[in-house]
Amino acid sequence: RPPALNSQEYADAVNEIKAIGAFNSALPTDEQALSARLWASVGYKTNWGGAWNQVARFMTLRNNLSLIESARLFALVNVAMQDGVQTPQASKFVYQVWRPVTAIQRAGEDMNAGTEADPAWMPLLTTPPYPSYSGNMACIGASAARPFQLYSGTHDILVSAQWDTPDGINSVVRSFPGFWQMAEHQAASREYGGIHFHFDTLASQEACPKGAGHRV
Repeated sequence: RPPALNSQEYADAVNEIKAIGAFNSALPTDEQALSARLWASVGYKTNWGGAWNQVARFMTLRNNLSLIESARLFALVNVAMQDGVQTPQASKFVYQVWRPVTAIQRAGEDMNAGTEADPAWMPLLTTPPYPSYSGNMACIGASAARPFQLYSGTHDILVSAQWDTPDGINSVVRSFPGFWQMAEHQAASREYGGIHFHFDTLASQEACPKGAGHRV
């Protein structure tokens, strides 16, 4: 469950995103801001799905898989992402947690002395038109990483992904020491973008892998 509005955990989460996720903030770093834009750049085919399908392609070549084995791995990963994201998408409308932009601009209404309203605050990324808790992007990464980990017997395989975005970010490659680290990068991008709280991320990373690998 999300933290209560009047809790210290909630105040800490709001203040963290207020600092690192603002459109005009010195934080996040250039690299963190770039990661926010990369994962938010396009959509399923060439963004979160495309990045993880690049990993699937790498794994098929690394392990010299047959056509049938390759098709099975691609299917497992893509079904895991699609199945997994149903959990946070449903929870958003159960818990109805406001997004950081609303939480920060209207902090004077949350009955929490640890937060302070900033009516002019805006996030780095465009806020999606539905509630915050829990995080879809964090879930997608956690769900994708799980079948890879089960298939390989470890998270610790060096992987990479490349992005080409409509706004002119071309051939950007990021490497990760393992599947879970790539999932963490994906999840954190939404916090750097100012559109998710850290407790959104943690909830999805706990819940989504549980069903993601049951077919492996």
